[in-house]
Amino acid sequence: MRSWCAHTSSGPLTLSSSSSLSPNYPLPSCFHYGVPTKSNRRRKTPPISIRCCASPSPSASQSNNNSKIWQPEIDNFVVVNFYRFVCIKNPQNEVAKHLTFLKGLDIHGRIYINEQGINAQYSGPSRDAFAYVEWLKEDERFSDILVQTSPALNGHAFPKLKLRYKPSLVQLEGGISHLPLLDPSMLATTISPSEWRKRLEAVDNNDKASDSNRKLLILLDVRNGYEWDIGHFHGAQRPDVECFRRTSFGLSPTEHVASDQLSHVDKEKSDILMYCTGGIRCDVYSTILRQQGFQNLYTLEGGVSHYLKTEGPVKWVGNLFTFDSRLSLPPSAYNNKTMTETSMTQQAFESDNFAKCYICGSQVSELRHRNCANLDCNFLFLCCSNCLMDLRGCCCYNCMTAPRLRPVLPGFQRYKKWHVYRDLQVQTQAQ
Repeated sequence: MRSWCAHTSSGPLTLSSSSSLSPNYPLPSCFHYGVPTKSNRRRKTPPISIRCCASPSPSASQSNNNSKIWQPEIDNFVVVNFYRFVCIKNPQNEVAKHLTFLKGLDIHGRIYINEQGINAQYSGPSRDAFAYVEWLKEDERFSDILVQTSPALNGHAFPKLKLRYKPSLVQLEGGISHLPLLDPSMLATTISPSEWRKRLEAVDNNDKASDSNRKLLILLDVRNGYEWDIGHFHGAQRPDVECFRRTSFGLSPTEHVASDQLSHVDKEKSDILMYCTGGIRCDVYSTILRQQGFQNLYTLEGGVSHYLKTEGPVKWVGNLFTFDSRLSLPPSAYNNKTMTETSMTQQAFESDNFAKCYICGSQVSELRHRNCANLDCNFLFLCCSNCLMDLRGCCCYNCMTAPRLRPVLPGFQRYKKWHVYRDLQVQTQAQ
C-alpha cells in the first residue's frame, strides 16, 4: 500500500493509492498543482507540495538505500518590490556587489542603485527571489526594509535583468538628485495601512459634519491617470497625469487650476493623504510639496499593494496596475483571505464611473490595459471586445493603416519584439 501526502497551507492531506506497483519501480510520477487561470474569476488555490510517503519493499530498499522519500520541489514565481532611500557612498561598487551575488540566480527585473539608495522590482522563482532579499538584509542599511511580494503565475514578469547605476531612482522632470530624500523631516509622515483605513472611513463621518467642524482632507492619487482608470481608493480624483515625470500637483503658478487638485488648498490647515503603488513616488513628491510649504503631508506605508495585503480591498475599488507583463492584479492576489470583501468591492466597481473603453466609452469587462497594435504608437489603453476586433487591436482608425502593424493578440498577452512579427510576415509571404 502506498500513500501520497499533499501538504497545503491549511495542513496535510493524504491521498491513498490502492494499485499495486512493482517494488522495483522508481516512482517517477509527477503531480501538478492547480493555479488560477486567466479569467474574470480567480480560484483560491493554495500552493501545495506533494511527497511520496510510500514504504518500499525490502528489495527496493536494498537496491537504493539513499531513496527514502521522493519529494519533487515546486518553486512558484513571485514578483518582489522594495526601495530604500539611504546614503550609498560608492554606488558603482554597490552595483558590482549585487551583480556578483545575482550571478547564477534566475532573476529578471529592474534594480537601480545610486547615491540616494536603491529601487527594485524583479521576478524569479521564490527560492532565488528571496535569497536576494536575505542577502540584502545582511547589510544593516537594509536590514528592516519593507519587502513586498505578489504572484507571477506565468513565470517571469520582466524580460531580462537590468541592474545598474541610475542617476534618478524615479523619473521626474529635472531629476531627483537635488531633492532632500535623505532628510526624514522633508518626507511626508508615513501612516500604517490600518490607520489609513481608519482615516478613509472617518471621511464619511466628516462629510456629514457641519462646515465649522469639517476637517479639510485631500486624498491625492500620485499615480498616472491610466492607473486610476482600473483601480483607486473611493474619493480619490483621477489625476490629470499620463506620466509621473510630469506630475505638477501644488506647483500651479495661479490658483484654481482645474487639473491641479492642490491649487486651492490651505497649505497649513489641510491634511493631504498621498498614495501610489508601492510608496516611492509619494516619498519623492512629498519633498517637493514640503518645499512648496505644505505642512500636513501623509503617505500610505508600502503603498496600495501593502494596504491590499494587510487590510484587503476596504475603500478600494477595482484592480491595481502593475508595471510589468501582468499589467493588473485583483486585490485577492495580495490577500486571498479577503474574497468576501472583494465581492463587496465588485458591487462598488459596477456602480463607479470608471474603467471605460478608450474608443467607444462603454464599460470594459476586464480591468487590464493593452498596447496599440501599431508599433509606432504603442499607446496603452482599455478596450472592449467589440472595439478590439473592429479596430484590429488599434487605438484609433488612423493606426489601422500604419506600416508596422502587429497582430491582434488573444486575451491580454503582451507584444514581443517587432522582429518576431516582421519575420513572421516574411515567412507568410514566402509561402
